[in-house]
This record gives sequence, C-alpha cells and structure tokens, in this order.
Amino acid sequence: MLGGKLETEAFKILKNNAKAVYDVVKKFEEFMNAYFVEENLDKAEQLGREVSSLETKADKGRRDFLAVLHKGAFLPAFRGDLAWLAERLDRVADTTEGAMRAVLLRKQLLQAIKKAEKRSRRVREWRQRFSKMAQLTTQTVEVLKEAVEALEKDIDTALRKAKDVDSLEHEVDLIEQETVNDLYELEKLLDPLSVVQLADILRRTGNISDRAEDMSDSIAILAMTLTM
Repeated sequence: MLGGKLETEAFKILKNNAKAVYDVVKKFEEFMNAYFVEENLDKAEQLGREVSSLETKADKGRRDFLAVLHKGAFLPAFRGDLAWLAERLDRVADTTEGAMRAVLLRKQLLQAIKKAEKRSRRVREWRQRFSKMAQLTTQTVEVLKEAVEALEKDIDTALRKAKDVDSLEHEVDLIEQETVNDLYELEKLLDPLSVVQLADILRRTGNISDRAEDMSDSIAILAMTLTM
C-alpha cells in the first residue's frame, strides 16, 4: 500500500506541505515578536504580508496532495482519512493567518498597549507573553511536522510525536489562561475595545495549537489504520 509510485509522490507532497505550514507558523512567531516585543507596527505589517503569502503556498500543497489522491494513490479505504488529514493540516495555516489578521485589525491597539505600559510596568512583561506563546506554538507545529514526516516509514515515531504535540498544546493552553487572567487584572489600564481585542487575539493564537492537536489525533488514527 505504501510502496507504489503514487503513494511515494503523495507522501512527498504531504511532507512538503507540513513544512510549508510550519513556515507559516514560524513567520507568525516573528510577526508576534515584532508587534508585542519590539512594538514595531511597520515591521509587523510586512511580516503579516509574508504570513499570508506562505499560507497561500501551503494551501496549494493541500490541493496538490488531494489531486494525487484523486489519481488513485492509496487504497480507497484510506483516501478519506488521508484527505481529512490534509484538511486538518491546512486548518493550522488558516488559523494562523486569521490570528495575524486579528492583531492588525485595529491600528490603535499598539498605542493602547504603550499607553497602559506608561501607567504600569507590569504591562511590559505581560505583553511579551504573546511572543512566548507564539514561540511555543511554533515548537508544537514543528513536532507535528516531524510526526507527518515519520508517517511513511516509522509509525512508532509518528505516534510518539503526535503525543508530544498534545503535551505542547497543553503548555500553550496554560500560558493562554494565565495571560487572559492577567489581562482582566490589568483591565482598568486599557479601554474596553482593546481588552476585547486582546482577549480575541489570545484565543485565536491558542487555537493554532488546538488545530495542531486535532491533527495529531488524526495522525494517531491514521497510523493505526496504516498498520492494519
């Protein structure tokens, strides 16, 4: 089932697509650092455009993989699971781009954060957690990429990596919850719209690792299917 020409081509495309999705998330990490640590809006906007460009590339990889499936790669019983796997991988990139757009949605947000920081030094440490959260999200998706790469020839490694994704996703959740809790403690320093937007950004950023965890579950199911 795994040794045919079309199957080999399909796995190559899937692995390349996993790398493309990782590149989207890595660029998002750079974007979040530019915005929340460097507080450089111009740089963040440029990196945001790069995130969108990389997401377009990743979406093409998904379509290429599905095209090979339609040509007859793999037995019919497996194609549905593989197509679903590719769709879930694509959701990681889509969710990342959506989080980036949420940050840039309102130009006044960065100014509101800077104003709050003048009133309390705690805001500086707090805002930098956005970058830390993005960094851990990148690590999560990197392990997801490694799980996809192992699927073709090393099912045990794929399963181990999938479990590692779950553990990393939990760490992201903890940072998200801590940062949300502190946001509402700092609420009096920010205007209501900024509080709502920042909470939304945290949720959307957390959703990236949630989507990675969704895919890791699919990998675990597919790994068991491939060994049947």
